[in-house]
Amino acid sequence: MPVGILGILAVTALHGTVTADPRTAPYALLAVAVTVAVHLGCGRRTILSVGAGTAVYVVLVNLT
Repeated sequence: MPVGILGILAVTALHGTVTADPRTAPYALLAVAVTVAVHLGCGRRTILSVGAGTAVYVVLVNLT
């Protein structure tokens, strides 16, 4: 996907997450940071980075 479309998709998804449950906003931002770090650190493997970010978010939301 072009970067602009991906950015719009990410902002829309984060906005929906934060407005649905504001207490999970820090978890969502941490998951985004993990996704970016894994994506840049592991050779731009999209499935790996999205999976890692999703796993971090799910674990953090379910622990609280």
